[in-house]
Amino acid sequence: MDPVSLTLNPPTRVVALVGALVLVGLAAVFLLLGRGAISSSASPTASAPVTHATPQTAHKPAAKPKQAPRQPSGFPAPVDHALRYGKIVVVSVSMPGAAVDAQVRHEARAAADASRAGFVRLSALNDRAMAQLMAKTGVLPDPAVVVVKRPGTVVATFSVADAGTIAQAVAEARR
Repeated sequence: MDPVSLTLNPPTRVVALVGALVLVGLAAVFLLLGRGAISSSASPTASAPVTHATPQTAHKPAAKPKQAPRQPSGFPAPVDHALRYGKIVVVSVSMPGAAVDAQVRHEARAAADASRAGFVRLSALNDRAMAQLMAKTGVLPDPAVVVVKRPGTVVATFSVADAGTIAQAVAEARR
């Protein structure tokens, strides 16, 4: 009788990992829905307080107005950081070492550079970032490219796309 092998071949491992990521994302969405953390798209917007200018004296330099603290977008920290410095961000989610994912990531970076948008690369193995991203976008394919517009609105989601298609989505987001 031959011994039974319990090792998995690489394609089976990838399928199992993607399935596990999808389950974690769905669990996060259901957990957030159960707690009521996800609100409707019609959320109230906060307005800046009205300040009245007083005459400045010649002895005092003008005080810089304090900025209101920026609300997090709900995306993973690297995406949130990129949204502080750019209005549109191209997010590439890929599995490290996968050839197709590397090609899609290359196309996404080229589109971001050509359209002068921000670029963020996320690993599909980062469970926390994937849970946050799936909570904002829903189920993501592997590889995935997500175009996000400030303040945190998903404009487009792609699986396998070329730089021209992604750049067109960035151009549409600017309108």
